[in-house]
Amino acid sequence: MSQSLFMQGARQILPVAAAGIVDGLVFGILARQAGLGVTEAMLFSLLVNAGSSQFAAVGLISQGIVGWPILVSTLLLNARHLLYGLGLGPKFSGTAPWKLSLMAGMLNDETYALKATYLASGEKPSLSFFAGASVVDYVIWNGSTFIGAWFGTVFTQTEAYGLDFAFIATFLGFLAVNLISSFHIKVALGATAVACIGYALGGATVAVIAGTLMAVGIGAVSGER
Repeated sequence: MSQSLFMQGARQILPVAAAGIVDGLVFGILARQAGLGVTEAMLFSLLVNAGSSQFAAVGLISQGIVGWPILVSTLLLNARHLLYGLGLGPKFSGTAPWKLSLMAGMLNDETYALKATYLASGEKPSLSFFAGASVVDYVIWNGSTFIGAWFGTVFTQTEAYGLDFAFIATFLGFLAVNLISSFHIKVALGATAVACIGYALGGATVAVIAGTLMAVGIGAVSGER
């Protein structure tokens, strides 16, 4: 049964993970253009495993900014992962801490979207299902990063191919498949509006934080689901 659930998770994450191939390629390309080597680019994806903060860090490096600004931006952008953990954690209250730690290391936007949808459909919490989804997503993300980094010096203008929009398109896809009620639409519109204001005032990092807090706030005070 566990093996069956592992393969089920692996199959279900494939469309989402495949959509992230372009993101991984673009990250690898941008990392090389920012002056990083193939090994350094790979360590980003292997150890951080969070696309948005990786892109932000490479953007800062390309501007000659290193050290604490990168750490702070990564902390702020990845703070939403705490909310992911809070959302999934109660479902696994009897799970050994070391297993939860492994799950947390592979928890990102893509895998959380699938896992939350899986649980919302009434399925029982399954470490095997989550492991299958996480392993496939992790391998595809790192594999595409490696290819992008290896050929990173060949492509000099990602915008010319529209590759810079791939990351945005992936998350728009996540949003579209989860707008299953009027409440979800309200949350999406409210978070979008606040994120736009945050972007105008402080850039992408502020936009992510403001939009996330707005969505959480609406969910906390509303009786709808």
